Amino acid sequence: MEHGAGPGTQEEASTSGAAQQPLFSWNVARWALGARGTQQPPPAVASAAAASLSPHAAGQVSAAAEAAAALTAWEEAKASRRGYGGGGGGVAAPASLVQQPQQQLADAQFAAADDFDEEEFEEEEEEEGEWDTYRPLKLLLAGGVAGAVSRTATAPIDRLKMLLQIQDCSRGLTIQEGIRKMTAEGSVRSFFKGNGTNVVKIAPETAIKLTLNDALKQVVASDPDEITPMQRMTAGALAGACAQSTIYPFELVRTRLAVCPSGTYRGIADCVRKVLAQEGWRAFYRGMVPSMLGILPYAGVDITIFELLKERLLDEYEGTNPPAHMILAAGMCSSSIAQFAAYPLALTRTRLQAQGIGGRPIKYRGMMDVLRKTVANEGVRGLYKGSLTNLAKVAPAAGISWLVFEQAKQLMSVDPRR
Repeated sequence: MEHGAGPGTQEEASTSGAAQQPLFSWNVARWALGARGTQQPPPAVASAAAASLSPHAAGQVSAAAEAAAALTAWEEAKASRRGYGGGGGGVAAPASLVQQPQQQLADAQFAAADDFDEEEFEEEEEEEGEWDTYRPLKLLLAGGVAGAVSRTATAPIDRLKMLLQIQDCSRGLTIQEGIRKMTAEGSVRSFFKGNGTNVVKIAPETAIKLTLNDALKQVVASDPDEITPMQRMTAGALAGACAQSTIYPFELVRTRLAVCPSGTYRGIADCVRKVLAQEGWRAFYRGMVPSMLGILPYAGVDITIFELLKERLLDEYEGTNPPAHMILAAGMCSSSIAQFAAYPLALTRTRLQAQGIGGRPIKYRGMMDVLRKTVANEGVRGLYKGSLTNLAKVAPAAGISWLVFEQAKQLMSVDPRR
C-alpha cells in the first residue's frame, strides 16, 4: 500500500481484501510500519483486520500498528525540533522504537499465517468428516437391489436346498433326486417356485440389515474408524436379528411355496389366506426362535469377515475400488464360514415352518424337539442335511449380494470405507 493513498482508497482495499485474511492482515501491519509522517491506519482498516482474524492474530496486528505509531510520533517530534532549530539530527531513535515495530511485524505475520493454517485444517477436517445426509437411503436402495439380484440368480439352488432339508427320514433325497423332482413339475418356472416371495422377503431384509449395521456401528464404537472385530460382530448380529424379525412371516410363506406340491397354493396371497384360516396367525412365526438364534452368529460373522477383507483389499489397492472378482471372492468366503456355524438352526427353522401344511399333524413341539429327534433318527450328520447344497447356494448368493451392494454404493458416491 502506498504512502500517498487516501482514506477512501484504503477503506476500499480493506473491504475487498478482508476475504484474504493473512495477506490482508500482513498489509495492514506493513502499512502501519511504513506510514512514517502519515496518519495512523483508518478505523475501518483496523476493525476489518481485527474482525477477520482470531483474537491472537488480531492482537499481534494491533501491537504492530501501535509500535509503528510510536515510531512515527518520535520522528515527527524530531522533525519539529529541527524546524525550530533544535538540532535534533544527532539524536538517535530509542532502540525500543526502532526494533519493536519490526519484531511486532514478524509476530503479526506468523500469527496471521498460523490463523490461516488452523482455519484451512479445520475446513479440510470438516469436509473429510462430513456425513452424507442421504447415506441411509442410499444404503437401503443398494441393499434391496443386492438382495433381489442375488436371490433370483440362485433361486433354483435355494429351492433344492429346502427340499433336502424337509426330508426327515434317515435316507432322504439326493441332489439328483431333488433336481428330477423339480424337473418333473413341468417347466423352468418350477425351479423358481417361491422366488417372488423370496425377493419380497430378501430385498427388504438385506436392505434393513446393511443399513442398520451401518447405523449400529456408530453406536457400539466410540470411533467408527477404529472399530474392533467384536464391535463389528455385535453390530452385524443385532442388525441381522432386527431385519429377520421384521420380515419373518414372508420367510414362512417362501418356505411353503418352495416345498409344497404344485397346486397347494396359487400364490403369495393364497398362501397367506390359507395359512391364516387353517393354522392361525401364530403359524407365521413358527421357527422364529431358532431363526433368531441362527441369524445372530451368521450375520455377525458374515458382515465382520467381509468388512475386514474389504478393508484389506482397499489398503492393497491404495484406496481405489478393488476388482469385482475380489469383492465376489470376499463375499463368498465370509458367507461360507458363517453358514457352517448357523446351519443346524436354519435346518430346524425350515422343518418347523414346513410342518402342519393343510392342517396336517404337528411333528415337532419346538426347536429343541427338532434337534433331539433329528440327532436320534438321523445322527449328527442330519443337522447338516442339505448343507453342501446350501453352501453351493449361499456362497455365490452372498458373493453376488456383496458385489452388487458395493457397486451400487459406488454409483451413488457412498464412501467405501464407512
